[in-house]
Amino acid sequence: MKRKFALMITAAILATGCNITSADTGTPVSVDLGNIKESTYKITKGGTYTLSGSYKGMVVIDTNNSVSLVLNNADIENSTGPAVYGENCAKLTIETAKDSNNTLTDGTEYSNDGKGCVFANDDIVLQGNGVLNVNANYNHGIVSDDGVDIENGTININSVGDGIHANDDVLLKGGKVTITSKEDGIQAEKNVNIEGGDLSVTATGEVAESTDSDFMGKGGMPFENGERPNMREGEPPHMPDGERPEMPEDFRGHRGNMTEMTTAFDSPSQVTTVAEGSTETTTEYPSSKGIKADNDITVKGGSINVSSNDHCIKSANMTTIENGSIVLASSKSKGIKAEGDLIINGGDISADTKDECIESKAIATINGGNINIKSDDDGINAGGSSGLEKMGDAAESSEHQIIINGGNIHIDANGDGIDSNGDLSINGGVVTIDGPSNSGNGALDYAVKGSINGGSVIALGAAGMAQCPDSGKQNILNITFDSVQPADASVEIKDSKGNTAGEIRSSKEFQNMIFSSENIKEGETYTVYIDGNKTVEITAQKGITAYGQSGRAFGRGGFGGKGGRMSRENTVQNTTASANL
Repeated sequence: MKRKFALMITAAILATGCNITSADTGTPVSVDLGNIKESTYKITKGGTYTLSGSYKGMVVIDTNNSVSLVLNNADIENSTGPAVYGENCAKLTIETAKDSNNTLTDGTEYSNDGKGCVFANDDIVLQGNGVLNVNANYNHGIVSDDGVDIENGTININSVGDGIHANDDVLLKGGKVTITSKEDGIQAEKNVNIEGGDLSVTATGEVAESTDSDFMGKGGMPFENGERPNMREGEPPHMPDGERPEMPEDFRGHRGNMTEMTTAFDSPSQVTTVAEGSTETTTEYPSSKGIKADNDITVKGGSINVSSNDHCIKSANMTTIENGSIVLASSKSKGIKAEGDLIINGGDISADTKDECIESKAIATINGGNINIKSDDDGINAGGSSGLEKMGDAAESSEHQIIINGGNIHIDANGDGIDSNGDLSINGGVVTIDGPSNSGNGALDYAVKGSINGGSVIALGAAGMAQCPDSGKQNILNITFDSVQPADASVEIKDSKGNTAGEIRSSKEFQNMIFSSENIKEGETYTVYIDGNKTVEITAQKGITAYGQSGRAFGRGGFGGKGGRMSRENTVQNTTASANL
């Protein structure tokens, strides 16, 4: 009897083509939208509605109950507003029927207060075993004034605004989601949680070049043609602890205290800024980040691929990565940025960026994972500026830290390989750094205290601003070669028995190498081979064993380990070393 009643309801709807339907809770209704003549199809009671066919108009939901729309080869196009408008409902579920292909398209102008092609004032849940295509021509693709949950299905979004926007959380549990957006791919005004699924985001919006990379060098040093000026090898500036060289007034405080010269992303408009008493009009661009949260971002699994002109992943508070596969590319900005702490416990992360690859404005902690990053600026950064700029600021020691406890980390950086405004602690893992060839940067850079207590570290870079950790439980070899070594060179460190203690291949020229491993034993002699040629032989002492001179290669205070000073004569006396043996 119940089946007969449902068939009668369906037949009546198909016959009349009415624009207002009511379904008893638990009683499904099937609707061929091709038979609807009116421009609005309105649902006023909770239940399940299976929609199929082509429709020029808007599906409106207005009920205090939950509504489930099952799309079965439905094509809905509304030229004056959203395709689906959840004006009111406890929860809106959109499900794609198995093997179905469905398309939702909105207009370029709206006659109501909808915010996107699929809009609801309440929670939206997306699921199914079919395909959902969303073409957003006015603003966002899928937007909720509450939260958006994606459970499964194939979802393709092409949007002039955000691909997915939620006033609360965005949760991705599964499915295959592909987003092309001119603003943020995903934006949550609270949290983004990714537990599984396959997410691909291409954020194509215009953004300004980062002033962090192109206007000024680390430590307030101006760039020349996008690069820091080279320092003369062996003649670094000696700075007493707690002091920095005076800079021109225009350059002071660039990283936060200077009158606005930083990139603005969040509103497309012309604005007036005042810089040093002059008034000028500049263009502010909309945010075009891959994944953005106004609170936290948590990744527990799944596959993420983001290509963006802006930041690929950006949280206003904490970012935590537990697992998953993450591939990031930014042509003008950063890979992962957390305004708060950043924690990486596992997963596979690959990034290629213009600006810093991985940045925390507070504390960055890496406990595990496979990380392979390439940057035109810093590889990993804590604090948002240079260790040199913050040198001697003891407060930075606790506020900004980089802590590496594990993982397999490879960094290819034209700026600093690892740069902490406070402390740098390496306690485990395998860290290889193919660092900068220009002498305005170093493979390692920290402002307060640097220590290596475990793991394996090989860091190659220029000599002019090279910095060696000044403490730790593990012995360190700090070698500045007599001449610049070639790019694309194999570097191998062997002990006196011919066993390989460490190896790396450089992509750029280098002159300084920092090597630390539990295999470095006091009294043992190690030989460095470059492209198979014996280059330096050095006998390890307890703590730091140094050969040659470089800018800050022997500690934060200048030459010499642990902040002291050491002449080249004393350095050579403590090693057995020669070039091109």
